[in-house]
Amino acid sequence: MSSVVRIIKRTTKEDTAKILLFAIVLATCVSGNHFAVVAQNSKDREVPKASPPHSVGKWKETEQTFVTVESLRVHYIESGSGRTVVMIHGNAGGVEDFEFGVVELLSREYRVIAIDRAGHGKSDRPGGKAATLEYQASLLHQTLAHLGITQPVLVGHSWGAALALAYVLKYPGEVSAMVLLAPAAYPDDGGNRFLRIVTKTPMVSDLSLLLGKVLMGRRMLKRALAQAFYPQIVPDSYLKLASSWLRQRQLRAYLEDELALNDSLEKISKRYSEINIPVVIVTGDEDKIVSPKENAYRLQAELPQSQLIELRDVGHEIPQTHPESIYAALELIRNLA
Repeated sequence: MSSVVRIIKRTTKEDTAKILLFAIVLATCVSGNHFAVVAQNSKDREVPKASPPHSVGKWKETEQTFVTVESLRVHYIESGSGRTVVMIHGNAGGVEDFEFGVVELLSREYRVIAIDRAGHGKSDRPGGKAATLEYQASLLHQTLAHLGITQPVLVGHSWGAALALAYVLKYPGEVSAMVLLAPAAYPDDGGNRFLRIVTKTPMVSDLSLLLGKVLMGRRMLKRALAQAFYPQIVPDSYLKLASSWLRQRQLRAYLEDELALNDSLEKISKRYSEINIPVVIVTGDEDKIVSPKENAYRLQAELPQSQLIELRDVGHEIPQTHPESIYAALELIRNLA
């Protein structure tokens, strides 16, 4: 059964935002390879179809390399030519999150850059404030400067969407547009206080990693993925890929990033109305990880140049399951230019 996308110009503001701590970043897989767009005038139009989602291991056709920023190696992949699109993965994750057809589809018309965030994938991570959106925005800015990238379109998923928002606010005028996929845009209600205390206490930092590994052990990871993949089944290839998140280095980065997110969102969410570039928000109506109403819809109501695409019968992990929706979002932006 195909999915249906609704494009919405404005929505009313919602109240409280809840973002689940551990499930927010776990990937999903949703069936369906095409959709129709229902515009405000109720006239349907065709959307370019993507190739079926691919298994991992498709980077053979792309260039994988590193750039050194602040003595840190930042890993990125590059493919295609044209207008530059920068892909930012969620938490946990890496450039592999875009192996399911996104790069292959977009690189037909765009120059696509996907970057491993600090401590994830193959990128190094410093200590101190590495977990904050503000620091990672600065690191991303320096990375793009080293690559000679100006006025890119930022495409961020989940935690990565929050980073894209922080980037635009920190460097106004340096981004041409944004596509935000299942964005985590607002702080939660202050839950998970115990884990926050454990992670911030130096004497028990190793204990926090052990605790995280227990909570995120393969069995628990599989259960969490099942919720994130709802209503579809978790593919074995992605479960195998996600198992790398249990390594100590990446687990530490995941915990630190997740537990720092609330404070950063509390600051930047007050300034969203300042963003005055084209933004397309893509959300799945079955997302059990980041509530569409409490994040995507609420965010869209605050952004003056935004549109919302709602994918029917789709969950959280849009990059893996509906790369064609990202292409459609970029087409909307191109038509606005």
